[in-house]
Amino acid sequence: MADVLFWSDLRQRLDGVLVEQQAMSISDYLSIGNAVSQHVQRAKAGMAAEEVRQWVAAYVNGHLGVVAQRMQQLERGAPLIAAYVAQWQHFAQASQALSGSLSRAVGSGMHEAMVQAWYTTVFQRIATSIAAAAVALVDEVRKGGGVDDPQLLSTLHGTLAELRPAHAPELPGGKPLGVYFAWYLEPYVWAAVRHIDSCTRHLRTPGSTREYIRAVTRLLDDEERRGAAYLRAESVDDLRCVLAQRFVAGNLAAIHAEAARMLGSSQEDLRSVFCLLRRVPADRAAMQPLRDAFKAYVAEHTLAAMPSLVELNPGDASVSSLAFARNAVDWLLAELGRRQEMTLRCFDDEPGFRASLDAGLREAINSGRLMGPDHPQLQAPRLLAGYFGLLLQPDSALAQELAAAHPTGFENAVESRVRDALQLCELVSSKDRLMRHYKSLLARRLITDSGSNADLESAVVNMLAQPMGFENTLQVSNMLTDISLSQDFSAQYRPILSSASMDVAVKILGSRWWSENLISESSPGLIVPQQVSAACDRLSELYAAGRNNASSGRRKLQWQWQWSYSKATIQLYFPHSVGRAAQTGYTIIANAYQLSILALFTDMSCLGFASRQLTPDVISRSIKLDLATVNMELAVLMRAGLLVTDSGSGAVMMNSSFNSRRLRIDISGIKRKCQESVAETREIDTRVDMHRFGLVKAAIVDALKRRSRMHHKDLLELVTVKCSRTFVVDRTVFKSAIGFLTEEEYICKSKDDFNVY
Repeated sequence: MADVLFWSDLRQRLDGVLVEQQAMSISDYLSIGNAVSQHVQRAKAGMAAEEVRQWVAAYVNGHLGVVAQRMQQLERGAPLIAAYVAQWQHFAQASQALSGSLSRAVGSGMHEAMVQAWYTTVFQRIATSIAAAAVALVDEVRKGGGVDDPQLLSTLHGTLAELRPAHAPELPGGKPLGVYFAWYLEPYVWAAVRHIDSCTRHLRTPGSTREYIRAVTRLLDDEERRGAAYLRAESVDDLRCVLAQRFVAGNLAAIHAEAARMLGSSQEDLRSVFCLLRRVPADRAAMQPLRDAFKAYVAEHTLAAMPSLVELNPGDASVSSLAFARNAVDWLLAELGRRQEMTLRCFDDEPGFRASLDAGLREAINSGRLMGPDHPQLQAPRLLAGYFGLLLQPDSALAQELAAAHPTGFENAVESRVRDALQLCELVSSKDRLMRHYKSLLARRLITDSGSNADLESAVVNMLAQPMGFENTLQVSNMLTDISLSQDFSAQYRPILSSASMDVAVKILGSRWWSENLISESSPGLIVPQQVSAACDRLSELYAAGRNNASSGRRKLQWQWQWSYSKATIQLYFPHSVGRAAQTGYTIIANAYQLSILALFTDMSCLGFASRQLTPDVISRSIKLDLATVNMELAVLMRAGLLVTDSGSGAVMMNSSFNSRRLRIDISGIKRKCQESVAETREIDTRVDMHRFGLVKAAIVDALKRRSRMHHKDLLELVTVKCSRTFVVDRTVFKSAIGFLTEEEYICKSKDDFNVY
C-alpha cells in the first residue's frame, strides 16, 4: 500500500513539473524537485535506485509522447514552430530543475537522459513537419526578396542549438546560419528550385535565352545570399551545386550558343554567362566551349578588323620600306590591349581565358591572311622586325617622335616600346624568321651607320633573348661584338690612312656573321679613284703586318668589297656658284658608284670642275660597272643637277651652271639600303626554309640515336616539340626530311612496319 501511495504521489509531483498548466517560477520548480527528492529518499530503503530511474524515464517518455501527438495536430506553419519552441523552453527548464534533485536520488546524467528522451520521442517524430514549416517561412521572405533571418526562425535555431544531442548534427551558434538540421536542407533546396523554376519557366523558349541568363543569374545570386543567412557554409555549397546542375548544366547548349553571339556585343551579358558557368562543377565541361568560342572570336575578329595595307601605309610608302610596320604593330598592340581588358572585365582574367586569348591572337598573327592575300610576304615576323628597325633608326619618323617627346629619356622610351612589342613576339610561331629579318636590318644599320648607339642595340637584343630564345639571338650578339671590334680597328688605322686632303674610315667585318645579311656585290671589279685605291692597298699592308706581329691570332683579311654600302663626302666647286658656295663649294655625299662616275668628270687632285662629255657606255667600260647600274646612278646625278645630258649625242657632262640653296647634298641613297627589297625578303625566307629543313633532319637523327626505333607519329611529335621554341614543323617538311634521310641511308624503315623507323 505504501508503494502505491509513493508512486501516486511521485506522479503528481512530476506532473507539476512536466505539464505546463500555469506559469511557474524557478522557486516553484525547486520546491517540487525537493519534494520529489524527499519522496525518493523515503522510498529508497524499500526499492532500488535503478527501479526509480527506470520508472522516471518511462514516465517522462510517456509524457513526451503525448506532447508529440498534440503538436502533430497543429497547423504546419508558424503555429507549429511557436508551439515547439514554447514546449521545448518549458521542458528545458523543467529538466534542469529536476536534474539536481533526481541526480542525488537516482545518480548522475538525468538531464542528458531527459534531453535524449526529448530528441527521440518528440523531435524525430515531428522533424519533417518543423522543416516544412521553416521552409514555408523562408518562402515568405524569398517572395519579398529579402534575406533577413526572421525572429521565429532565429528562436528555433536557438532551441536546436541547445538541444544538441550526441548523435544529432552540430549546430554552431553566434552566426547567421538560420535553422539547420539534417531534415531541413533538402526541403529548403527544393523550395529554392521551385521558386526559380516558377520565375524562369516562361523564358525557356527559343529566342529567350539571353533573358533567361539574366534572370537565372540574378535569382541564383539571391539564393546564395539567402542561403548564407539560413545555412551552414558547407550546405551553401550543396545548394549552389543543386541549383547549378538544375538551371545551368541542364541548359549548357543554349547558353553556349547565346554566349557565342554575345562575344561581339554586350560584355555585361558575357560576364553574366561566365559567372553562371563558373557555378557548375566539372568546370572544364561547362567552361571550355566558351573558351573555345572566345579563341575563335579573337582570331576571326583580329583578321577581319585588321586595317588594309592602304590604310596602314603612310604616304603610299613602298612595301619594301616597311614604313607602315609602325601602324600595323601599334594596331596589333592596341587590339591585344582591348582583348586583355575584355578578358579581365568579362572573365576575371581567368588563366583558361588568358590562354584562349593568346591562342586566338597567335592564330591570327601567324595567319597568311594577316595583311591580305595580295601580300603574303608581309607577315608578322617581317612587320615586327621592321618595327624594331624603325625604333632603332634615329632618322625614322617613329624615332624622331619619341626623341621629341622624351628628349632626356629617349632610350627608356625605345625600351618601353620594345617591351610592348615583345608581347607580340611571344605569339609569333616563326621566331627564326623574325630574327633573320632582324639580323638583315641590323646589319644594314650597322654598316651604314644609321642605327642607334651600341648600348641601345645591345639592350634590345638582350630583351629579345627571352621570347626569341638564346639560339636565335646568338648571331645578332656576335654581330654587335664584331662591329665593336671593327670600330677598334678603324680607330687604329684611321690616322695612318688619312691625309690632309682625305679622311678614311673603314669597317673590317667577319664574313661568318655578315655575308648572308648583305647585298651581293654586283661589281667587285669597280675602278675607284686612285686615292681610294691607294688607301685600300695601304690598309692591306698594315693589317697583314699587324696580323703577323700579333701574339694573338688576328683574322685573315680577305677583300670582299661592299661598294654598295660605301660612301664618300667630297667638295665640288662650280664656276657660276654665287654667295657662300663660291667660297666653300658644295658638300656632296655620294656612294662609291657615284664617286667613280664623278671622278671621270673632275680633277681628283683638287676635286674641282673639269669639262668633259662621256656616254653611258664609255662610263661603264671605264670604271667596270654594269650599264644598268651606270644608267641608274646617272639618273640620280642628273636629278640632283650635278650632271646634264646632251640631247643630241646622249652624252653627259658636268653642269657648269649648277647652283643650289643647299650647301650639303646627300645623293648616296645609302638610307634606302636600310630596308629590304621584295627580292631580298624572298631570299631570306628561302634561307629560313633551308635552315629549317636542316634542323628537322638533325632532330630526326638525334631522336633515333637516342631510341633507335620509333613510330612515325611518335617521331613527328618529338621533333615538333623540339623545334617548337623556334618554329612550327610543317608536315611536308618533315616528310621531305624523312625521305632525304631514308634515301641517303641515314635511317631505314622497319621490315615489319613501314611506319616505324
